[in-house]
Formats: sequence, structure tokens, C-alpha cells
Amino acid sequence: MKQPLIKHIVFLILISLMAIHSATIYAQYNSANSGAVKPDVLLRKGDYAYKDFKFTVAANYYEAYLEKSIQSQSDVLAKLADCYWQMRDYKKALTVYEVLYPDQYQGATQNERLRIGELYARNGHYKKAAIWLGNIVGYTQKAMVYNDTVVINEMKADSSDWKLGFLNINTSYREFSPFCYNNTLFFSSNKPLSTKSKAFGWDGDNYAHLFEIPIANLENVTPFVATDSTLNENSARHKVSKIVEGYECGDNEAPDNAIGPFINKPNLKTVSSSFGSLVKGLDKLFLNVGPISIDKNNHFYFSANYKHPDSKGINRICLMEAIYSVEGIKSIIKMPFGDSRAYSVMHPSINNDGTFIVLSSDKPTGIGKYDLYYSKRKSSTQAWDTLKAFGSNINTVGNEVFPTITQNGFLYYSSDGAPGLGGLDIFKISLTDAIKGKVEAVHLGYPINSSADDFGWAQLDSTGLKGYFTSDRLNSNDNIFSFYQVYDPASKKLRKSFIDGLVLEKNSKTPIKGSTVFLYNVAEDSVYIAKSDINGKYHILINSSSKVLIKAVDTKYINDCLSTNIFFETHPKDSIQQAPRELLLDIIKPGYVWRLSKINYELNNWEINSDSRAVLDSLVLLLKDHPVSVEIGSHTDNRESAKSNRELSNRRAESIVSYLIVHGIDYRRVTSKGYGKSQLINPCPDGVPCSEDDHEFNDRIQVKVTGFTSPQKQTIEINTDLFKEGEVISGKLFPKDFFDECK
Repeated sequence: MKQPLIKHIVFLILISLMAIHSATIYAQYNSANSGAVKPDVLLRKGDYAYKDFKFTVAANYYEAYLEKSIQSQSDVLAKLADCYWQMRDYKKALTVYEVLYPDQYQGATQNERLRIGELYARNGHYKKAAIWLGNIVGYTQKAMVYNDTVVINEMKADSSDWKLGFLNINTSYREFSPFCYNNTLFFSSNKPLSTKSKAFGWDGDNYAHLFEIPIANLENVTPFVATDSTLNENSARHKVSKIVEGYECGDNEAPDNAIGPFINKPNLKTVSSSFGSLVKGLDKLFLNVGPISIDKNNHFYFSANYKHPDSKGINRICLMEAIYSVEGIKSIIKMPFGDSRAYSVMHPSINNDGTFIVLSSDKPTGIGKYDLYYSKRKSSTQAWDTLKAFGSNINTVGNEVFPTITQNGFLYYSSDGAPGLGGLDIFKISLTDAIKGKVEAVHLGYPINSSADDFGWAQLDSTGLKGYFTSDRLNSNDNIFSFYQVYDPASKKLRKSFIDGLVLEKNSKTPIKGSTVFLYNVAEDSVYIAKSDINGKYHILINSSSKVLIKAVDTKYINDCLSTNIFFETHPKDSIQQAPRELLLDIIKPGYVWRLSKINYELNNWEINSDSRAVLDSLVLLLKDHPVSVEIGSHTDNRESAKSNRELSNRRAESIVSYLIVHGIDYRRVTSKGYGKSQLINPCPDGVPCSEDDHEFNDRIQVKVTGFTSPQKQTIEINTDLFKEGEVISGKLFPKDFFDECK
């Protein structure tokens, strides 16, 4: 299934899904004389434009048609919503979808459900997003996160560790995919050039070109934030609703038959040098030029369209390699990846030695729409190996795009399939762990990530404390932001990282104090020891990024454990990672005995009264949840003979067993036993006067767990008294299979 951010990805990754050069120029509808045009003509022209992927034009015709038509409108509404989506006019898209599907997703396609879910997430309506994404294969985990307010709030919590800036190179057009090299910032932009370049028919915007600017010339400025009253005048995103299809954006004024005002008309003629200059040598390339990467040998890697579309009109993306110098880009050759007839390859990121490359591709064999792949070679002069896909710790059913290999050995990339704050979110993982496929990537929280699309990570140096990234969080328009991770070089204190979690009783969810928690760090082969406090909380130090197995052990309970990934990074401020769930210890184990409350009988009576049924119904539910067999033991007081009390208690126990069987419990799981007055728990033997309360306390029903009814994981017993809080012990000292139940 294709993820819902296809248009954004299509433009940002510079992919054209059809031949861009359409020779057909449709006659434009003029709103001034709309009354003279019949609805069927408007619909036909809208469909022509829609089929040719000219969404800005199609939207105008569909809007006019809907104003006039009294026919069924669901098909047209679906196309209009799609037009707005492709144009990235998300507010209008959601408005139309809500009209189209007033009863939630009844009748919506899976692609529409994915799309609407992401639209709600972009607006911060995460619980609504969870409803639309729920039960879609590959998106259940994302829906669960959207539905978990605690997790969302943790990701959204503003961190004082990060400071963001809005760069002075940003315009009302799209600036994205920054890359730092030799004190220069490279970036892509679709701001118009002085040459006459035809508008991108998809949404009325221009083709993307590569620009460069000295980093010393960059400044942080106050961004323009459009309001509802200014959107139609200042927002690049909203200018497309009334744009001239086929108009050549290099001209500085619109033709006479333009529909509505042409936005930012005075600024279209030239690109100011203060916003950077075009990279020489790439200005002649066909169509879009995309994200770049450069190695230590000045080998220059970038995405670009193939020269010609295939037989179906699809113009895919390939990777190019060239040589970079102050004179510009030269010696451009196509890299040995991709297939112009089947799939695209794009977004190259190269390591410094030029021997390892990561890219994004929609190869048909992938698990999602766009997946991340890598290739290796022994030296920069040798041929590349065959592309290999990263594992499911990175790739999802959605899109994984815009990878970046940093100098300090990490892989940053964006995903809209993994749980996040909405849209494309940036994730981080060490390149070694990415290749091994055993450790999950770490989600960068707010303010780096937002409910919008966030991508294109670029670091200034190996510390990773400063750099740039792209986000469309303002006006749904791509801008480049600077980031600065607060760090005091004079501080000698290094941050400590911890993982926190809770140990609770499984049924009551009450905290368990004093249980021993073992954290096995797979990478270190070390076991960290903690004891749960009065609130059931454990707190364990993290010294390295790794997959970990966490197991809680208490002699009175059945063990519980989990598997997760932890992330460690040197920094002067302590941080805490929360365990993905509580460790839930079950007290229902063989030998465990408890008393059923509120099971009362009349004297010398064994019939179950209405007051007791609620308690027995709870026992039914417990037995259905736990694969155990039990003994129902009935006890009496001492006010009759031993024989009569034994017979009475037998009948009472049997009546409860019968109740359980009638309510669905297998008869082989329950036995009855009448103990009579043989096990008094109050000092009330024969001949000793006792109060009514003491007699009632002896008169009881107890449940005893006698065994399991299905095979259980083998639990290795260990003496927890031998371990102390804060100890770190070699994993080799533990029984071989001690952590197996956690996997």
C-alpha cells in the first residue's frame, strides 16, 4: 500500500510520475463568465486536467462544477480532495474529505484512510488519526501511538536542549535538503529563475535547482507566518488555487487571461545573490536536480530525472556521480543503480571515504513505497556491490527517504510509516546497528520533529551539535531551519542516560516493591541490576546504545520481561528513556491461594445467592484469562459436628464448581474439596466461645492454583537476594537460557 505523503515525497525527492512535458494546453475557465459554461463542460475539462496530473487546473474546474451541478458529487469530491492533497493544500483537502466521509471511514479506500489519518495528525488530532489508521496492516503500531496521549506528549515535550532558527534563504517557494561541505551550504529550491522555465504542471510550482551559499552568509530571521486573512496573498502554498496552467513563471507578469492575481509577481524575474547562487554545471540538466552528497575526494552524488520518460510517460529518478570544484560540476555520469522502466533511485548519501552509499528507492521488491538501501565497495575506484535493503528496524510499509550519513557514524533518515508526530519524522541510528538490523532507530522528539514533514538532516561537524534540516511546519511550505543542541564545552560532566520503568501486579496494577530487575545489554554482554521501589519503579543506567532484555523477578510472582532498544549519547544533561511498557508480574501461579470475598451462606445451606454471583463471575473471567487449574476449597466454622460440616463444605464447593462449569470453564480445570472445620484460622475450637465475626471468618471459600493447563515458558529460578542495586555483572555468569523468555 502506498503511503499518504506521496505528493510531498514526489516533489521533494524530485520524482515526476509522468512525462512533465505535455504539449496539451487546456483552455482556461474564467470565473468572470462562469455562468456561460455548462456543468458537463466544466467536469469534462476538469477530468482532462486531472488525468494529465495538472491538479491546479483540475481543482478550479471541479470547484466551478460543484457550484453548478445538482448531480451526485461523490466522485468529483474525491478527485477534488485528491487535487488539494497533491497540491499540499492540506486544510482544504481535509475539509472536502470530511464532507465526503461524514461517517468516519465508511466507504473510504485504504489509501484515503491513510491520507485522512495523516491530515488529522498534521492538525494535532491524534486520536482521530488513530481511528482512521486503525486495523490497516503495517499501521497498527502507529495508530496505537497516536491513541496514547502519554507517548505523544513525551514526543511533543519541548526540550531546552534544542534551539531552532529560521534561515534568511527561505522564500515563499520551497527550500529543502541542505548539505554542508567546505563552509558552504548546498540546498535545493524551486524559486523561479531569470530564464523562462515552464511551471511544474502538478501544482503550478517551478522545477527544483541546486543552490549554494557560504555558511558565513546565513542568518536566522523571523519567519513569516500566514494567517487566514493573508494566505491568498503571501503563502506559496495557497497561490496554486488560482494559477495559470502552462504559464511560464520566468515572465514577470501574467497574461491577460490569467485567473485571479498572480502571487509575488515583482519577485519572479531574478534570484537575488543574497539567497545563494546556482551551482554551475547543473543548470543544463533535465528537469529537477535533487539532494546531494560529497565525499573526501570531491566526488559529487545527486538525484536527477532520466532524460526521457518511459513508454507510459513515467519519468523516473536516477543517481548521478560527478566531480565538484570551484568551477562547478563536471564529468557527470549515471551511477549503476535504478531502472528507468521499473523504479527510481534517489537521495544519495555517501560516507567520507566514498565506499558506502545509502539511497531511497521504490523497487518493487521493497516492503513499503520507498525503502532505504545501501551498497558497498572496497575503494572509491572500484565498482559498487548490488543494492541491499535495510531491515524492518528501518524500513516500513510507508516511506523511508532523505538518508544522511554523518561524520560521527550515524544514519539519519525520515519515515512516515514509523510512529511519530505526523508526516515525515526524522530518526537516528548508528550505521553499524542499521546494517545489523537488530536495533530500532530513535525518534528525534520535538522541536526537531513536528506534526508536519521534517527531513533532510545536515550536520556542520562530527559533534552533531549544530546543523540544518527541512520542515514544512510553516504554511505547509518547505523551509530550512538551523538547529543548535545546547552544550557547554567547559563542563566536565557528561550526561548520564537512564531507562525507567514500573513493576506492577498484573491484575490489580498495584506497585510491587523489592522485585529484582535485570537489564541485559546485548552489545556489552552485561547485566545491570535494579530493585523496584515502593512505587514499583526501577531506574537503570545506560552506558551504550543497544538492544536490551529487561526481566523482573520476585519469588511470590511469575516473572515478566520485555525486549526494547536503548540509546546513549554523550551530553551534559541527564536524560531518561521510558520502558515501552510495565513489567507485569502475575501472582496466579501453582500453590497460590486466595479467599473469595462476599461468598456468604445461610446456616446449613449451600445454595449460591444473588450477592455471590458477581464474585463468581469475576472468578470465571480470571480463569478464562489464565491457563491454570484450581481447587475450590470450602471451610466451615466449628458450630456443628465434624461430619456434618465436612458434608456441608463438600456441597458448597461442588455448587461453586457447577457454577463455573455452567459459565464456560472446562470441568477438567476445576475440582472441589470440603475441609469442614479442619482448618480453622481463628482460635475457635470446640468448646471455646467465639463471636459471630470469628465464626464468619472461618466460614470461607478459598481458591488454590494447582497447575497450568497449557505449556508455559521455562522459567529459570535464581536467588534474587544475591544481587544488589546498581551492580553490573557479566552476562556469562547467568544461566544460559535466563533471558530466553524475553525474546
